Amino acid sequence: MFHHAAGIWLSETVFGPTITLSTGRVIPTRWVGEQHVSEDLGFIPSFADWVKAIRPEPWMGRSERIEALVDPHLASPVVEVS
Repeated sequence: MFHHAAGIWLSETVFGPTITLSTGRVIPTRWVGEQHVSEDLGFIPSFADWVKAIRPEPWMGRSERIEALVDPHLASPVVEVS
């Protein structure tokens, strides 16, 4: 899910700018992320590239208005039809 440039940035934010190996060697977190994504995908896609590749499913666009649940005063009035 995070195999893109923004995901690499996020890993740097979470783990810090560098990682210390058991040997004591300090390496950039960004380098580890770039290596990992490059090995998995062959290149580093942007977030936009990654999202464009997602196939939309019907449940992704289904939404329901929740105003009445949150604030009854914002809900549309109920109109009875006879």
